[in-house]
Amino acid sequence: MIVVLFVIAAALGVAIRWVVSGRWGILGTWCLNTTGAWVLGLLVGVDDPVMTVIGTAGIGAMTTVSGLVRELADLISRSRLLAVTYFAGTLFSGVGAAWIGIRWGLT
Repeated sequence: MIVVLFVIAAALGVAIRWVVSGRWGILGTWCLNTTGAWVLGLLVGVDDPVMTVIGTAGIGAMTTVSGLVRELADLISRSRLLAVTYFAGTLFSGVGAAWIGIRWGLT
């Protein structure tokens, strides 16, 4: 049962990422990564195999380091300052969102 849930959660995460990144591009990737950090923060300390699957498969598939790197490479070719700003914004918003998620946690 857990394996089936894992596959379903991963498929949903990828589908969400594909739609949002395709529709909103770099802003969509930033939103997905920040939201994913927040949700993972919420799940910290939840001792439930289903939540572990949702966090690793669903949120893991929805967030994207490879998308971030691809967008950074594109931004660097246009403007290093823009690339650094985007990277710093992603880093700070992700850490901040995770912190808020931990504070609001489900435990």
